[in-house]
Amino acid sequence: MADLIVIGAGAAGLFAAGSALREGHRVTVLEHMALPGRKLLITGKGRCNLANDCAPDEFLKHIRRNPRFLYSALAAMPPRRVMEEFESLGVPLKTERGRRVYPVSDRAQDVLDALVRRAKGADIRLGSGARKLLIEDGRTAGVIAEDGAALRGDAVLIATGGVSY
Repeated sequence: MADLIVIGAGAAGLFAAGSALREGHRVTVLEHMALPGRKLLITGKGRCNLANDCAPDEFLKHIRRNPRFLYSALAAMPPRRVMEEFESLGVPLKTERGRRVYPVSDRAQDVLDALVRRAKGADIRLGSGARKLLIEDGRTAGVIAEDGAALRGDAVLIATGGVSY
């Protein structure tokens, strides 16, 4: 049994898995694709714009719809801290026009590799997504995987991203 089951091995799922591991949790990641982070590889035209080098309040001014949705996330992990995290994972960064932050290498693959390293220790199951949540006594108790297996966990984080193209 995992402490945390993460559905989705994109950037958010891998980052969350790494964070939970650092806190001492056991983590299982389910990803229905054969490789993790495929959408990440096309961000920023393959360069991966991973942050904006500005204060959270300045960043929020540029969000067109419902910036309040991001308050708690930006308070927990402001752009400067995101940048420090990736540099600590061996991804040197640069800031370009519009305060956009990219890896010096201009390779989204370097960002993905760093996220996979950050999630090292998680049980990452590629080609194995989740079919439905297990609910017991009104609480999430795990998931039913695509292969029908019941995976139990204390918490489930759904990090499946959105439609990209």
